[in-house]
Amino acid sequence: MNIGGLQWLDYAQAGPRKAMSLVREQKRQYLTPQGPAWVSYWPLLSGFRRAVSSPEPAAELERVIAGVAGKDDWREAVYRQCVQGFLQLLPRGATGVPAARVTWAESDLRVTLRHLIGLRLRNDEYVVVAPYCKEPPLTQETAEVLLHLMEGLIDSILPGATPVVFDTRHGRRFRLHRRTNRNQLDAYIRGLAAGYLRQWSLAA
Repeated sequence: MNIGGLQWLDYAQAGPRKAMSLVREQKRQYLTPQGPAWVSYWPLLSGFRRAVSSPEPAAELERVIAGVAGKDDWREAVYRQCVQGFLQLLPRGATGVPAARVTWAESDLRVTLRHLIGLRLRNDEYVVVAPYCKEPPLTQETAEVLLHLMEGLIDSILPGATPVVFDTRHGRRFRLHRRTNRNQLDAYIRGLAAGYLRQWSLAA
């Protein structure tokens, strides 16, 4: 089974009481013809990738908002909030560079990291950004679940880059600290994957 990196973050953030209902909903979404859960955010996430290579990032993202405006759903307000946060977090003078889609595997679980954004900074350093657009604010602890996967796969994503997560709704930027115990974090994530697989098998 395969889920997206942002859905993986949702699960990591859910906590034990909400995890089962979240897995049940993700299973329903991934097994229906309408497509995976991230499809509602696809225009916005794709817009972020185009914007970092555009001479006018704000104008590019305004066109994304215009594409969902007037359709009487939640996306216009949410997209606008995320765009504001993304532009605030985007390093000044950064330019877009390609970042590959990659997959992390543990047992029967595949977590695909798509919509990653490669950036070259003005000092010629590179970062890879995973934009998060959901309503619940991210914490450092939750962001590390995705950051650790990105760090382990960075040679395939964009060699030499630093992984970063943008919480676009709340204007926060997350990185892995040097003092983070990688071994302990890795064990936690693999345990999380085992829990997800078990709950998926039990979900109706």
